[in-house]
Amino acid sequence: MATAFGVFSGILTVLGFIQSNIPDRPNQYETKFRIHVGLDGPSGLSNAGGDAPDIRVWNEAGQFIGARYDPGKINHGSFKDVTVQLSQPHQPTYALFTGNDDAICIAYITNSWADGSKYGWVGNWADSSSCNQDWYYSNIVQSGKTLNCAWIDRNGDRPKTAFQTHIHEFADESRNRGKNVGYYCASNPSLKWYTNWEPNTISYWVTPRKRGLAGRSSEPQQGIAVGPVKPGSEEREKLAGSRPAFNETRLVRSSRPEHSAVTLCGSDSSRGPDLVSLHEGKFCDMSTREVLPLCGPSVTGDCFDDTVKTLKVRSGAIVGREVEVEKDYTEVLDWGL
Repeated sequence: MATAFGVFSGILTVLGFIQSNIPDRPNQYETKFRIHVGLDGPSGLSNAGGDAPDIRVWNEAGQFIGARYDPGKINHGSFKDVTVQLSQPHQPTYALFTGNDDAICIAYITNSWADGSKYGWVGNWADSSSCNQDWYYSNIVQSGKTLNCAWIDRNGDRPKTAFQTHIHEFADESRNRGKNVGYYCASNPSLKWYTNWEPNTISYWVTPRKRGLAGRSSEPQQGIAVGPVKPGSEEREKLAGSRPAFNETRLVRSSRPEHSAVTLCGSDSSRGPDLVSLHEGKFCDMSTREVLPLCGPSVTGDCFDDTVKTLKVRSGAIVGREVEVEKDYTEVLDWGL
């Protein structure tokens, strides 16, 4: 299996991606995060921008040391710097990011510590080539790479409500050589996803990996670390239960080769708008997970007319005729054109 840093080569380097996107160095009793959400058209990918997540942090021993609730909104395709006050001047090695009422699709997170350490995490960890969580394309470019984004939400629009990171395990390749994608996607303290309402606990490494009697590497023990319950969370849960289901009504058109309609429709964890891949000449219908070619002179079967944004159904129709199925999009977002 390829190493995780082989998959995301050039993205997670401290001197490249991290230093150019890190918030200012905090004082001893602070840690700072930068959270960047999905980029798209002028009005934004539907629900990609929204409420910044709550952030809880713990030290390496699993001791809770700080939280920031309801940091505010993040505009579509933009970022927000969030400062978390710490009860002790310890390294905040574990962080729990919990979604709020508006679903948010996170392209990357960077984190700075008082001792000058700088770390980062990218939404590619959620896509179908890695941990297969809720994801979509983001169109945010870093270090020459186009990032994907990871969805989290609290009210049911998206299945995943939160995730935790052991942030320094996502350093550059030279410091993590040999760890593969499976290691990071095994729901261990390095990276773990949650679906329950307002999670306030994390798992953490209790003992380091050690060599056994026969020279074998023993697995480290895991513990559970508890943080505070968010004030007013019970009342918010009642309100969330009455919200209508999420409905995506936009279309993304992309010329980027990495934005594959085949990959998007083939992933059971992708969430978001229909996609026209101009590079592939294909259309992904996210409601049915069907991939169709774009209509053209040589296409005789069912297809998607990218000019009028309509499905043309020819199979099963009367000979010589076709049925047009209009897709009622509220906005078309052009990426990389």
